[in-house]
Amino acid sequence: MAKLDETNSLRVQILVYRLMGIDLWSPTTANDRHLVTFVTMGPLFAFMLPMYLSARENITEVSLLSDTLGSTFASMLTLVKYLLFVYHRKQFVGMIYHIRGILEREINVWPEAREIVDAENRSDQMLSLAYARCFGLAGIFAAIKPFVTMSLALLRDGGDGSKLHLELPHMGVYPYDYQVMWFFVPTYLWNVMASYSAVTMALCVDTLLCFFTYNVCAIFKIARHRLIHLPAMGEADPRAELEALVQVLLLHQKGLRIADFIADHYRPLIFLQFFLSALQICFIGFQVADLFPKPQSLYFIAFVGSLLIALFIYSTCGENIKKASLDFGDGIYESNWPDFAPSTKRALLIVAMRAQRSCQMKGYFFEASMATFSAIVRSAMSYIAMLRSFNA
Repeated sequence: MAKLDETNSLRVQILVYRLMGIDLWSPTTANDRHLVTFVTMGPLFAFMLPMYLSARENITEVSLLSDTLGSTFASMLTLVKYLLFVYHRKQFVGMIYHIRGILEREINVWPEAREIVDAENRSDQMLSLAYARCFGLAGIFAAIKPFVTMSLALLRDGGDGSKLHLELPHMGVYPYDYQVMWFFVPTYLWNVMASYSAVTMALCVDTLLCFFTYNVCAIFKIARHRLIHLPAMGEADPRAELEALVQVLLLHQKGLRIADFIADHYRPLIFLQFFLSALQICFIGFQVADLFPKPQSLYFIAFVGSLLIALFIYSTCGENIKKASLDFGDGIYESNWPDFAPSTKRALLIVAMRAQRSCQMKGYFFEASMATFSAIVRSAMSYIAMLRSFNA
């Protein structure tokens, strides 16, 4: 049996799930490293309280509040993603095996399908890797931001360390004075671990979405190419011609079901991702505009970049599924349909009607598409200008 190219499939996804202590190939927690998962997610869960107290304390300070809410929304979204994966883990892992089984069977039946599958998996890995690098960069900048701020303060004060105010990566209110070094060091490590948790878990769920969407697009494209190259037998053997068409339509139906699975399971996350990311871009974008061109702005620039690429990934995934499902309908007109038998032509009429309705990824009230992405970015820029006017 022909196998998928392992070098272009799920590499990034397996790595980030392994960093979380999760075995992506297992539908249960039997093979997980539970201690790694606890050490990774525990600091993030505990960090929600200091951020909440900070937001409540700085409710009247736009600059401080925007910094706090940006981190708070990111943490909330990460927790939702973690709970979503835990709840749907069995279905997600089962779908991974289901998709790979479909594609391997198609490669056996139609070897040309390998090029389509490999191309889609390369696109998935390229986008997932770019996403991982951008999020990782944001996490690194979060870790070094306090030292940049403190170094600039030392230079400004002429090296007088007695006036130095110790800084943390994220705003928070603690029941102790973290200006004392014995409290500062563990609190700083707590902040860094919370950032690591947020980055890694976001990568887990979002890159898995990339795998699902690019591979369901591969299924649609294989079905389209098989339809285009379907041999016309006409009246010579109409039964065999219709049977060949039915096999293509069954493959297309499998793609539709997987697309519906993705849309149903990711719908609440799509809604929260777009809604909270829009708010985060407003608050963090305000920090960028307020601090630029100071060195501290580099962290917020990387943060905004990671938010934009996360929105871009969801939008691209939705756009790809929509386009691939509609392109199958175009394949009908590119096929040898004039030479098909009457029974095959009648079947194609029904297929053409269904193909006019695209598969969509929706967040209840909106579609995950590039048009939505553009609208959110434009709106966020307006809100940033409004926040700056309030701060002034």
